Amino acid sequence: MGAGLHELPLVFFTVLAQTVVGCFIALSLVLAKPDGQAVENRLHYAMTILWGLMAFGFIASTTHLGSPERAFNALNRVGASDLSNEIFTGSTFFALGAGYWALATAAFLQKDGVKLPLVSPLANLIAPISSKLPKGWTTLGRVVVAMSGVVFVGAMAKLYLIPTVPTWNTIFTPLAFGLTSLLAGSALTVMLLQLAKVQTGQKTFANFTALFALVALVITFLHYQHLAQTKNAIFQALDLVPGYMTYSVIRFGLIAVGVVGVFISLKKQCVWLSGLGFALIVAGELIARTLFYGTHMTVGLKALGG
Repeated sequence: MGAGLHELPLVFFTVLAQTVVGCFIALSLVLAKPDGQAVENRLHYAMTILWGLMAFGFIASTTHLGSPERAFNALNRVGASDLSNEIFTGSTFFALGAGYWALATAAFLQKDGVKLPLVSPLANLIAPISSKLPKGWTTLGRVVVAMSGVVFVGAMAKLYLIPTVPTWNTIFTPLAFGLTSLLAGSALTVMLLQLAKVQTGQKTFANFTALFALVALVITFLHYQHLAQTKNAIFQALDLVPGYMTYSVIRFGLIAVGVVGVFISLKKQCVWLSGLGFALIVAGELIARTLFYGTHMTVGLKALGG
């Protein structure tokens, strides 16, 4: 766990970015339904939180690189470097998603007559652009953004599938990244639906939150067994994180309380309660990702399993 703390910028970046991807896809599914379309203005207002989280994640990632300029330099090897591919696909998702949201939300702000300092003048500049786009562009826009998000999560997982790092180069890495999108993304979706006062989808995504929490528990148990059998010439994988099981118990304790909070919020329609549930679930995923970085181990001088 201690070694993983050195990678906190990446911990926050990966968890938050994956959460945003999962939530955007979930909200897109809600918007595809008639009930969602009827309140699409409120859903887009709530989406503001997504791009705030995404911005925070990217700011955290630049601290890991040392400076923002290095992120731009990393783009020089797109297609040849997994790191460049991650930064490129992440930037593409962020740009497409924020662009879609800005165009759609500007039109709703103007139509609803919402007056906000600085925001309203900017919306008045952007709204005419969206009005000139073909009818139904929002549906296509959401599909494109969602697809770019899936590619982004895949690129993130691919970055860590390093042949010389046996603790990462397994099926458990893409499973963990995908489950963060599904688990934390579903919990955030419930919170944003309540924030937007939209009933459609709340119970469905609360159920998904519980389901993905159970799946994560099973995957974590299997991953623990894999780590117990993984070693190099010097260490066993679990030697790197002696408290792996203890931290995992804490993780799922937080997730369990978070899931309960999400379900209670359905009855009370209490945004702060669903928000607390989401925060606890994210805290659990942050612990899991810190453990992930803490298990970094190269094959070493001796063949794995020798």
